[in-house]
Amino acid sequence: MNDTRAFLIELQKQHRRFFPEAPVVYLEELPFYIKARIVLDEDYFIEVRFNARNGKKSYAVVRGGKRIAGFDNLDGWHIHPFGKPETHARVSEPSLADVFHYFLQGV
Repeated sequence: MNDTRAFLIELQKQHRRFFPEAPVVYLEELPFYIKARIVLDEDYFIEVRFNARNGKKSYAVVRGGKRIAGFDNLDGWHIHPFGKPETHARVSEPSLADVFHYFLQGV
């Protein structure tokens, strides 16, 4: 199974586990790239991006057009914590379950 398909399966599994009432919208779904949103409210969502070509992953909670928390692996894995989303704190690579669990605590 390719990395994109495996990521999509995991995304669907964790979406059902952590945010079952929130619809997921796939904005882009290509053989090597996924961009999806889990819609929490009209202007409040979790954005998930995965690029199989370069291994980039990013996860963000967005409210009012601004990131309020997130994780990504640009220049190494780090978190943009709730309350201080402009900061970077180094972390080990989180599982998608870990990311969604953290997001669930803050949303």
